[in-house]
Amino acid sequence: MSDDKKQDVVYKIFRLLRENAIKILMTIREKEKIRWKDLQEITKLPTATFNRALAALQEIHFIKKENNYYMLTWTGKLVSDGLILLGWRLGEQMEEVEDVVAEELLAKDITMAIIFLLFVSLKKRGKLNMETFEKELKKEMKIIKDIFEEYEKEGYVEIKNGWIYATKKMEEMDLSKIFS
Repeated sequence: MSDDKKQDVVYKIFRLLRENAIKILMTIREKEKIRWKDLQEITKLPTATFNRALAALQEIHFIKKENNYYMLTWTGKLVSDGLILLGWRLGEQMEEVEDVVAEELLAKDITMAIIFLLFVSLKKRGKLNMETFEKELKKEMKIIKDIFEEYEKEGYVEIKNGWIYATKKMEEMDLSKIFS
């Protein structure tokens, strides 16, 4: 993997979302405000692993620490809500629809998330260059392909003729371990 890919923010975030970080993120989401000791006891992660995941979540501003309490930032809330929605959507509804409709529903879900983020950005920054955004979004599509190619190397998916197929290894994995 090239250094450019490893430095890419999206790639960093994706690699961060491993089972340990998800445990921390979802625990903070459930408790809203929590102290380090309580968070570590609930997650039952080894201290070094726990501290690395906690620091990484802070570095990308998914969580923050105020008055010795950890809590989610707005982006952390968005990510945790997205994980819950993604789990429900893929686990419950997507199996019931035809392949063509499934891709359409997924594309609509992703579009809604993008629209939400665009409005948040517009509100915070006051402006948005749509042409630049579209150009950058097309570049980021390459990251999606790169990630699936990595999962293919690890035996979780098979890519053939424009289709990505889950292997038995992927089917046996629960959703929370997709990022591990």
